[in-house]
Amino acid sequence: MLKRICIFSCALALVLSSRPALSDWTPPAAGDPHTTWVYRPSSTLESGQHGLMLVLHGCSQANTDLKRFGHLEEAAEDGGIILAVPSVGSNAFGPGCWDYNGAADLHGYVQDMIALTRNLLSRPELNIDGNRVYAVGLSSGAALSLLLGCKAPDLFSGIGAIAGPSVGSNQLDALNPGLEIPSTNVAEAISTCKGLAGDKAPFLADQVANIAYGDMDRDGPDATFKYTPGDTKHPGQYSVVSIKWSLDNISVLRSLYGADELSPPRLIQDGRGIEQSASVAGATRLSLLVVHNVGHAWPAGSNNADRDGLGGVWIAQEGLDYASYVTRWFLQNARRANPVTR
Repeated sequence: MLKRICIFSCALALVLSSRPALSDWTPPAAGDPHTTWVYRPSSTLESGQHGLMLVLHGCSQANTDLKRFGHLEEAAEDGGIILAVPSVGSNAFGPGCWDYNGAADLHGYVQDMIALTRNLLSRPELNIDGNRVYAVGLSSGAALSLLLGCKAPDLFSGIGAIAGPSVGSNQLDALNPGLEIPSTNVAEAISTCKGLAGDKAPFLADQVANIAYGDMDRDGPDATFKYTPGDTKHPGQYSVVSIKWSLDNISVLRSLYGADELSPPRLIQDGRGIEQSASVAGATRLSLLVVHNVGHAWPAGSNNADRDGLGGVWIAQEGLDYASYVTRWFLQNARRANPVTR
C-alpha cells in the first residue's frame, strides 16, 4: 500500500511540476497511474483566478474520450475553469470502472482524487480559487463524484453526476431496473454520506449539486435502444442504468442540504433538456437535468464527431452540451464565499 501511494504521489509531482501553456493540455507524466490531463484556459473568473473541475469518465470509457469529444475546452474557456481529466488506470473495478462499491474505497480512488485536487490547488501559478472546486462524472465516474462530495465537502464546493448510482450502493446493482433498486436506498445513502463527511458535514451547508440523466436511459420515458456489446448503431442513446438512481440522488441531496421541493420544469439550451431546481432560503442549491434524446452517455453537444465520424465511447454526438451547462450552473449558483482551511 505504501509503495502504491508513493508511486502515485511521485508521479503526481511530475505531472504538476511543469507549467502548462495557456489554452493547452498538459500531458500525463510517465508513471502517473491515473494518466491525468490538465487543461489551463486563457480566461479566468471575474476575480482573476481560475476555478477547477475534476472530470471523471464512466466504465469502458477512456479519459481521452472525454478530453477529445466531450466539448470540455469550450466550457473551460467560457468559465475560466481549469480541467483535470484522470483515468481510472489499470487498477480498475470491472471493465474500466471507478470503484464506488459500498463507499469502501478499496481501490483508493477517493483518496487519489482528493490528493490530485489538493496538489492542483497548491500550485500558485494555476491561481485556483479554493471556493470554486468541482467534481463531475458519468456513470461510475458520477458515483465517484458523489462520493467525493460526501467525503470531502470542504474541498468540493459543487458536484455533478450523470446517471450515477447512489453513495454506498452495491456496484453490482448498477444495472438493476428501477423496481429492483433497494427501497432503503435513499435512507442508506443519506446515512452513508453523513458518515463519510464526519466532522466536515457542516460544509454540506453551502455545497451545490447537479444530478442529470438522459430520457433514453433505462426506465426513462423515451428508452428505446437496449445496449448489447458491439452495437454501435445508436451512439449515446442506449439504455443501461435506471434513471431511478438519479431520482433517488435528488432525494438524498435535498435531505442533506435541507432543500425545498423541485421547481416546475423549464426548457434549456433551445429545448435540448429540462431543468428543475431546489432552493434553500431562496438560493438555488440543487438541480435536476433531464437530457432529451440521450441515453447512458456524456451529453457533448452537437457536431462533436471527428472527420471520420467518430465521437468517442459513451458520448452523445447530438443535443445538449453538458460541460457548458454544468460549468455555468456551478458559477451562477456558487454559495461558498469564505476561504476554508484545508
